[in-house]
Amino acid sequence: MEKDTKEIIEHVTEEAEEEIGLELDPLKGHLETMQSTLSQLQSTQQQANSMITTGQDQQQTNQLLQQLQQISNQAQQQQQKTFQDLQQSIQQATQMLGNVSQSIQSINVLNQMAQQINQSQQQLQQQTQSQQQQQQEMQKLQQMQNQQGQGQASQSYGQQSYQN
Repeated sequence: MEKDTKEIIEHVTEEAEEEIGLELDPLKGHLETMQSTLSQLQSTQQQANSMITTGQDQQQTNQLLQQLQQISNQAQQQQQKTFQDLQQSIQQATQMLGNVSQSIQSINVLNQMAQQINQSQQQLQQQTQSQQQQQQEMQKLQQMQNQQGQGQASQSYGQQSYQN
């Protein structure tokens, strides 16, 4: 029974790990996109810094700063989305682990019930054996009483025939 329990727990745990892995896959994509956006942001910042230091046209500098702001906004949005997805994945993983925990508790309860049934069967067998022993002793007593009764009957018969 314990071997079955271990196999069930291992199976449920493997399923939970697979589900968690599937939930985390999209987050990897989000993180890669964020890294790309951050690289773009750094590149744009470097361009803006070099233009400022070389004193190039103010209009180009403003355009770069706008691009920088847009990229920064995109990065923040992606970060928020990734954070929300991560929270959702954590909640789902927690729920799955809770389900695994409930399954394990159910298995433990079933094991306890099986043990109680086994104990009851053992007690029943012991009671049955005890009753059988009592019946055998009763039969022996009856046989002894029957033998004594037969002995007394043959004695009284012998006495009657002797008197005749």
